[in-house]
Amino acid sequence: MAERVVAVTGAAGFIGSHVVRMLRTEGFEVRAVVRPGTKKSQRLAAVQGLGCTVAYADVGDLGALERAFDGCAAVVHLVAIIRERVGATFDLVNRRGAAEVAAAAKVSGVQRIVHLSALGAGPEAPRYLQSKWMGEEAIRRSGVPSVIIRPSFVIGPGGGAAIQFAAVVRLGPWYPLYLLGVPARPLEVLAVLAPIVPVLGSGQYRSMPLDVRDLLAVVGQALRRDDVLGEVYELGGPHALTYDGLLDDVMAVLGLRRWKVHMPMSLARALVREFRYLPNPPITQDEFEALLVDNVCDNTKAVRTFGLTLKPFRDAMRYALHHPRQFDESGR
Repeated sequence: MAERVVAVTGAAGFIGSHVVRMLRTEGFEVRAVVRPGTKKSQRLAAVQGLGCTVAYADVGDLGALERAFDGCAAVVHLVAIIRERVGATFDLVNRRGAAEVAAAAKVSGVQRIVHLSALGAGPEAPRYLQSKWMGEEAIRRSGVPSVIIRPSFVIGPGGGAAIQFAAVVRLGPWYPLYLLGVPARPLEVLAVLAPIVPVLGSGQYRSMPLDVRDLLAVVGQALRRDDVLGEVYELGGPHALTYDGLLDDVMAVLGLRRWKVHMPMSLARALVREFRYLPNPPITQDEFEALLVDNVCDNTKAVRTFGLTLKPFRDAMRYALHHPRQFDESGR
């Protein structure tokens, strides 16, 4: 399959830009599928600079997707949202978008779909994870051979959770102002004067942050190997970290000392409710409810199948913050 074309939806996104670079490095031809009206950006320019062809298609536009996938041997489907907005709901993007991608892939003769879901996806999960599970179901029902990957949140250069965690630690209680557009430099000065990081609730809820390089290793093999078709792989980092422990690791990587201040759960819930009035809240109600549920897995199946040596969170953060950011879209 190395000489054939792979379509990547969401190719100009944080994970998509890394996937595209990996595929080009490994000899795949890539058709980068991006939304119509996508603004010129460093990521899009980098994707084009790698020699990819660009196709414009919204995941809700079946005809455009069919044209984008025409002649492709495989599709890597990455498009999803973790926050709803007007015209882009979980159901519309995460469920229906996956269904349209699967339908277009079948019509276009695509031979496999590698679908990026999310760790914790399931019918009884919080709303976002429910929508990811319904997207999986659409892929499974399509009749196109598929590999479904359920990664934890991904740490890597150029965006994603690493940038957010670093900003939370650097800016502490002033982080919401940063999200509203206040420059970081004066907020960093204030954070030195008040070196605390607010924590919602106990801080003992757990997650398994995943290094982007480990995810890329799985995606690359999923495109080449027939023995993984029809399977679902849960994929997190090597350790289940409490949120408190995660903050400690970020502080160590940044070389900063901050005091964690835990809010009572009643205050945390009230604060999250008030955040909904902000144009760019630090956390939404859906994200808060998902945060309080341990998001962990048994990595044994993925590790054995793909021969992984999973990278610890501190190593992932160092790589993310100190590696050249070819795709950095933070704008700060």
